[in-house]
Amino acid sequence: MKKLLTVKVSYMSDDGFGVATYKSRVIKISNAIPGEVVQVIPPKRRKTPTTPIKIIEESEWRVQPLCPYFNICGGCRWQHIKYEKQLTFKEQYIRKLFSPIIEKHGGSIAKIIKAEKIWRYRNKMEFSFGKGALNLALGLKVFGRFDKVVDLESCFLQKKEADEILRNIKEFFRSKKLTPYDNIKHEGFLRFLVIRTSYKREQIMANIITTSSGVLPMNELSKLIKADSLIWSITDSVADVAMGEIKEIIGGEFIEEELLGKVFRIYPYTFFQTNPIQAEKLFLKIRKEVNGGEIALDLYSGVGVIGIIMAEKFNSIIGIEVVPESIRAAYENAKINDINNIEFVEGKVEDFLLKFDKKADTIFIDPPRAGMHKRAVNAVINLNPQMIVYISCNPKSQARDIKLMCAAGYRISEIQPIDFFPHTPHVENLVILER
Repeated sequence: MKKLLTVKVSYMSDDGFGVATYKSRVIKISNAIPGEVVQVIPPKRRKTPTTPIKIIEESEWRVQPLCPYFNICGGCRWQHIKYEKQLTFKEQYIRKLFSPIIEKHGGSIAKIIKAEKIWRYRNKMEFSFGKGALNLALGLKVFGRFDKVVDLESCFLQKKEADEILRNIKEFFRSKKLTPYDNIKHEGFLRFLVIRTSYKREQIMANIITTSSGVLPMNELSKLIKADSLIWSITDSVADVAMGEIKEIIGGEFIEEELLGKVFRIYPYTFFQTNPIQAEKLFLKIRKEVNGGEIALDLYSGVGVIGIIMAEKFNSIIGIEVVPESIRAAYENAKINDINNIEFVEGKVEDFLLKFDKKADTIFIDPPRAGMHKRAVNAVINLNPQMIVYISCNPKSQARDIKLMCAAGYRISEIQPIDFFPHTPHVENLVILER
């Protein structure tokens, strides 16, 4: 019989698990809150999280999760924690990362900006097809598994209209007896459903990604679901990534969203902030804090959101982006917003910066989760801008990069965490640095 341990949860890990220690062993525990006493069976692998068999002493911060799939699907893992306490944990995480930098170089951390909506706030959800009790399942992956799918009827992170599309597509494909993709055998037809929505324009895009082993009945499907853009994409890659080559489009090839009075086109595979309500607060803060100047650089510019919103503050802005589809969308967005002082360059940020020979007054940075390439960090430092505005959904890699910038002579003007992702351990963070 496996050993049943009674342990006290002492703190929250960086990746959002309660942590307890038994003798010298560290045990990560999902669905646990610091201060609670729980019974657990320690997992075979030390880094693998476990789940409480029983909660003996509950925290005052524990609430009943809203979602019936909580602790099964790998989605929002903090539903059992009161929202106010979630914010506290996120602030503590930011302080843990940045306090050593502040102690050495100065600066301050502002109170986290809480989310206006804590449910149905995401404008993009990626669902997977898999085998289920009724042959076909459609939902999110089982927590800790790549080959099992939780069959969802709704997801409280997306709009209700997207829930309806999720259910209708699943029932339609079940009636057609289409086969889901098997991630172990690498065979089957249906792989992913990506639903994108806009909040102010109230538009919906449904992108179904399959292998090339069958034909999707697009015309029949388009009569069943209410989507402004219905897309069929194909991929035969074994990588478990929701991307493919577009095969067919019914309706528009993009949807539109508004941020701070500007209109932006969102294509199937372009990046756009997943919480547009909180994104407006972020960009409003940046627009207020940045003075402006002659030239600004917008690194990892995506569809041009930051550059277009900040264009009125500078004589010219240059956006750098590696994805060609995003460059095309960025130019379209500049045109429909009547922005004429911005240009976009396709390529890697580090390559562009090493060749750039002009003076940049401000550099905006919003990189992928991995953060900046070290060559890019050094190139930014060598360009010596007056101000650096660094946004990140991964404060750990952000702190790593900012430590180098501070060591090179920059000081932190402000650190502003913003909650983009309620009920998850993730937090968006803005850092403003001045020379």
